[in-house]
Amino acid sequence: MAHLALIFVFLCVGIVLRASGRMPAETTKVLGGWVINVALPATALQAVHGISVDRAWILAAASPWVGALIAFAAFMALGRACGWDRRRVGGLTLVAGWGNTSFVGLPMIAAFAGGSWLGLGLVIDLFGSYLALSTLGLAVAMWASGGRLSPGTILRRVATFPPFLAIVVALAVNDLERAAWLTALIDGLAATMTPLALAAVGFALRLDRLGGRVGAVTAALAFRLVAAPAVLLALYHLATGAGLGAGEIEVRNVAVLEMAMPPMLGATIIALEHDLEPDLVALVIGIGIPLSLATASLWWQLLTVL
Repeated sequence: MAHLALIFVFLCVGIVLRASGRMPAETTKVLGGWVINVALPATALQAVHGISVDRAWILAAASPWVGALIAFAAFMALGRACGWDRRRVGGLTLVAGWGNTSFVGLPMIAAFAGGSWLGLGLVIDLFGSYLALSTLGLAVAMWASGGRLSPGTILRRVATFPPFLAIVVALAVNDLERAAWLTALIDGLAATMTPLALAAVGFALRLDRLGGRVGAVTAALAFRLVAAPAVLLALYHLATGAGLGAGEIEVRNVAVLEMAMPPMLGATIIALEHDLEPDLVALVIGIGIPLSLATASLWWQLLTVL
């Protein structure tokens, strides 16, 4: 679980950099720009290579899409009830609708379910979280930031969104051999995603600005860490009934565990890039990551007795 300890280190680096005054105010956007245009595409290229998909995993791979769609509907309704503007609704949808199914999720799978299930985690992360973020997540950010939402505009933005392009390219060359130097280059660029994304969040994190945002933070974390996995578990039972075999139960458990992860770094960076209430977004992920370590453990204990 060394990866989880590094999360706090990288967050603290961002906090210290902001407190030191040694970095400009635009640091979050600069780091975020690197993550979206370089690190996220490299991560997609890295994850897709050589991956194979078991047909039994299709429902699990679709779960991040389900979570994102439910989050948008839920926060649209909550936004109308609370009088929130588009930026808050969009920011909360992004941080509550997408879970960190890679840097936090994969170590959690290894710790609870075992390393043999990491392949399923990668499929959920790539074809669920990343693909949904590159399409649906980008559309939510455009809508929330006041951008024009004509079908042509959305298609252009999606088609030119670097992480989406990387997924398309990765799938097209999935079975081709890679030169050692190219693999090393992609791995090196992908390795920058987590430290830079977390440093960007840490730089934007201001716990002194929690006042007036407690309700919104609580709503986002309640959805991300409690409601989303509960809904997915219920959908699994509705879709499959009581006839799950041992292997299918493990697939369900891994999918629900991934749904219980804290906010996704990529989704958070997109929210920050589009100026969707950065203080609120940073608070949700800054509080959500440590809190998820406890809630995910509780979810796994529940899943193992169901």
